[in-house]
Amino acid sequence: MTSEEKPATGTLGRAITPMLPSGKVLIDGVEYSARFKSGFVDSGDDVVVVGLDSFGLIVGKPEPQES
Repeated sequence: MTSEEKPATGTLGRAITPMLPSGKVLIDGVEYSARFKSGFVDSGDDVVVVGLDSFGLIVGKPEPQES
């Protein structure tokens, strides 16, 4: 995947900067500018792509996995 190709909704990644609400995420080894949809996350937190707008990716927290 190149930086011109945007990840699909539901793709998991990791915040590589604090997102207050904007920052950078790493998905499949590629860095993207992103905006957290509500609130903030710390660097190192898992994120999931929930959308895309003209400024970049929109990410949120992944749903907890049931055991």
